[in-house]
Amino acid sequence: MYRTAAPARPTTTCLRLGKVLHREFPAGEHRIDVPELYRYFADLTRDHGIGHEQEDVDRARGNTFTSMAHALLDDELSADEPIDLAIVAHATPDFDPRLSAAVSLTAVLPGGPLVFSLSGQGSSVAFTALRVAAAHARRHGSRRVLVLVADQTGMPYESDRPVRDAAVALLLEAGERGFDLRTRPGVAPEAVPEALAALLAEFPEPATVIAGRGVGPLAGAREVAPGFPATGLWAALAEQGLASPVLLADHDPVHLDLNVCVVTGAGSPVL
Repeated sequence: MYRTAAPARPTTTCLRLGKVLHREFPAGEHRIDVPELYRYFADLTRDHGIGHEQEDVDRARGNTFTSMAHALLDDELSADEPIDLAIVAHATPDFDPRLSAAVSLTAVLPGGPLVFSLSGQGSSVAFTALRVAAAHARRHGSRRVLVLVADQTGMPYESDRPVRDAAVALLLEAGERGFDLRTRPGVAPEAVPEALAALLAEFPEPATVIAGRGVGPLAGAREVAPGFPATGLWAALAEQGLASPVLLADHDPVHLDLNVCVVTGAGSPVL
């Protein structure tokens, strides 16, 4: 629920990336074999040609976005550093549709921030979340924003799913200037090399390039582990660290968005 207030005036607040956290999770034990979810998953899959049986729900076990968020963020956020906004970004649905990570985080994050979710963007979802975070900071003066990116593999129906449950937290803090994140929509897979080359030419050459699965191998680039549509690129950033400039690039073959984001180093703003 959005809290109404007096009309906001644009500010000059911009964000830099202060911390990146990443964690993969072993198979979870949360169960969804209850009558209301038998009907839910039957209705969800019936009109989409997706294979589904009640036994799939009976056997399903997993981690929820809520449990992964709590495990990743415990002891990482200080009560005296409130969060102004949090965004939960995911390419796959939550394992248990009765639970809301956004509602849970509203109650537990320091400062009681506004929290909402983004989905339906495929591998572009984290880029979209960063763009929303930057716009919100400019509009509302947010000084600390959390972007939580999650992958979940236990859905009880046929789907292209991640290989393991994983979560990444991007903690954004007020900086001197905002991040330079660029998107080219409508890029077909066969047009990615040419479009990406044009985008990369717009940036100073970074120390490291991290290439998402959607852009394929790039000369000299670090490749992302397969099977993590939302978190893979950002997990590689967590491993790489923020000490030197990093350029991240990915393409979503369904939504046809080509995204590039540059992190300019530990003491510098994100993009």
